[in-house]
Amino acid sequence: MSPIKTDGDTVLVITARDSDTGDAVTLALQDLGVRTVRFDLADLSRTVSVSARCDGGQWQGTLTVRSRVTRLRDVRSVFWCHPTPPRVWIDGMTQAETQWASQEALAGLAGVLGTLGCLHVNHPSDIRRAQVKAGVVAAAVRAGLTVPPTWIGSLPSGARRFNLGAPDGIVTKTLTVPQITEGDHHVRPLYTTPVVDSDLDAVATGITHLQHRVLTDYAVRAHTIGTRTIAVRIDAHTTAGRTDWRATPESLIYTPITLPTSVEDSLNALVQGYGLSYAASDLLVDSHGRWYFVDLNPAGQYRWLENELPDLGITQALAQLLAGDSERPRRNGLTAAAQQLTSNRARPAHRQKGI
Repeated sequence: MSPIKTDGDTVLVITARDSDTGDAVTLALQDLGVRTVRFDLADLSRTVSVSARCDGGQWQGTLTVRSRVTRLRDVRSVFWCHPTPPRVWIDGMTQAETQWASQEALAGLAGVLGTLGCLHVNHPSDIRRAQVKAGVVAAAVRAGLTVPPTWIGSLPSGARRFNLGAPDGIVTKTLTVPQITEGDHHVRPLYTTPVVDSDLDAVATGITHLQHRVLTDYAVRAHTIGTRTIAVRIDAHTTAGRTDWRATPESLIYTPITLPTSVEDSLNALVQGYGLSYAASDLLVDSHGRWYFVDLNPAGQYRWLENELPDLGITQALAQLLAGDSERPRRNGLTAAAQQLTSNRARPAHRQKGI
C-alpha cells in the first residue's frame, strides 16, 4: 500500500500535554510562520478524532484537533515527541477489554498517521528499530565508530572470560529503559555500574549487558538534526559522574564542542542508516583522546541542555527541519555518501582503533 503523498503547509507535533520540548518546538515553528497542530495521542475521543479511508491504495481523510480540521494530504511533517498512548475506557469494561481497546486505538490512530509520506521526526517504526541496543552496537561498528567491547548473555563463565580481557574492568548497563517504576510510582534510576568478578554469578538469572569500562576524561552528547550536528561536552567532577554523568547532575559542567570530522561522519552514517532525522548519541573520550560510542537515543531529550546553554540551538534546528527550511537525510536507508562511508569503514570490531 502506498503512503499518502503530502506536500502541505501543516506540521503535526504529537507529544504529551506537559512536554517542555513540545512547547519549545511548537513556539519555534509558529515563529517561522508555520501552521502547527499539536496534540497527544491520549486526547483521542476527547479533543482528537480521525476519519480516514483507504482509496486507490492510499489512506485519505482528515484529522480534527479541538475542532480544527486538517486534511492528511496537507501535512508537511510530523514531530513524534514521547506522546502518551490512548486509553479507551467505557463504564463496565473489564481491565482486559480496556487494554485491548486502547491497543486498537493506538494501532489505528498512529497507524494512519504513520502512512503519511512526509518527513517524520522520527517515524515510530524507525524509533523502535533504533532502540534495540544489540543492533545499534553492531551498526555503530559498521559505520566506523569505536565501541567498547560488549557482551550480552546469561552464562557466568562467559561473563568471567569477558571480564578477564578488560584491562580497566567492566560495567553493566541497561538494554531497555534505564529505570524501574515501583508500585507506588516511585522511579528508581539504573545507571552504568562497575561490576566485579564476584557479581557475575547473578548473570544466570536473566540477560546481562556488559561492556569494557572506559576511563573517561569527559563525555559528549551529540545531537544529529537532519544533516547538522550540535554537540555538548560534559565534564563530571565525581567518580560516579565519570562512570555515568546522569548519576550526579549537580557536578556537571557543559560546554559546546565540535566533533572530529571522522566521528561526525560516522554518526551521520549510523543515524541515517536507521532512517532517523533526529537522534541523541552518547560518546566517551578517554585521557588519550580516543572517542568511544556508547549509546544512540532516537528520541533523546535535550531541553535540559538548552536550559544550561540557551544559545545551543537544537530547538531552532528541529523547527527548521520540520518546516522544510534545512537539508534532511533520505528516509528509510543510507544516502549514497553514507553508504560509501559505511562500506569503506566496516571492519571487525577487534581490529578497530580509537577514533
